[in-house]
Formats: sequence, C-alpha cells, structure tokens
Amino acid sequence: MTRENLFSGHWDGEDDEAKTRRRVFWRPDQARMGATLYELAPGAPETRMHMHYGAEEMFFVLSGRPLFRNGEGAEELAAGAVVFCPEGRAGMHTFSNPGEEPASILALSAGSFPDVVAYPEHGYAWVATRDPDPDQLAKGGDPGIIARFEIPTEEGGSAEPSGD
Repeated sequence: MTRENLFSGHWDGEDDEAKTRRRVFWRPDQARMGATLYELAPGAPETRMHMHYGAEEMFFVLSGRPLFRNGEGAEELAAGAVVFCPEGRAGMHTFSNPGEEPASILALSAGSFPDVVAYPEHGYAWVATRDPDPDQLAKGGDPGIIARFEIPTEEGGSAEPSGD
C-alpha cells in the first residue's frame, strides 16, 4: 500500500508558460487508478482540448474558480465541483483559470493500456501501451510503445499544439 499526503506542498513539475504545476500520484504496479493534483495560477491559459480512449477521468475542484470547457461549451466551476469525463467524445475536456486567484484541481483517472488520447482541435493523437512512468523505466520496466499520429483537425482549433 502506498501512502502520500495531498497537502504536502511537494510538486513534481512546473510549466511557467502554461502557468501550472502538478503533483503526480503514480499508479502502483498493475493498478488502474491514478491521480494528479494540478494548480492553475491566475490567468492560466486553456490546456489542449482532449479525450481518452482507454481511460475515464474525474476532476474535483479543491479551490478557486477554474473554467471547464467540453464539446458543449464552457462553465465556471467553484470549490466542491466534481466533473466526470467518460471515455471518448463525451469526455472531451480542457481547463483554464481566467480568475485572479489560483485554482486547485485533483484529477483521478482509471483506465488501462493501450490508451489513445486525441486532440481534435489540434489535429493529432497519441497511443501509449504503458504508463510513461520514468521511475518504472529506470527499473527495467516495459518501455512499451508511445506514438503520435495526425488526425483531421476539427473546426474551432488550431493545428499547432499549445501546451498540455
């Protein structure tokens, strides 16, 4: 059993351009569930709209007022909001933080591999046959296959990726 503290203040990575930081709670061996804590700084731009084929995601807003956008439009969320994104087009989503205070979102995902992640507004998708966990690779884990391929760009987006 793995134990970690959500509020430890430890961050695994920051993206200054996207104005975000994240803490990844890696899946234990053979587990289907994982989690990532995201903090979106004030003015954080929208991430790329995407959908998964191989995973479901659930997002819990812990603080702030992030903007959630899916195929049906955009909605400002508040602390306590929960959003479920099923596999496929029905689960297409993205977040931003146009507000003046940070927004924290806990993302839980459950799925298996292979996973296909499509970015229809940007015209590409990728396929992964394993979790891209660098620690597992360092221990001799399955390198799997991670490949990117082009798909038709859908109206409303740019063919150029702008952050993850």
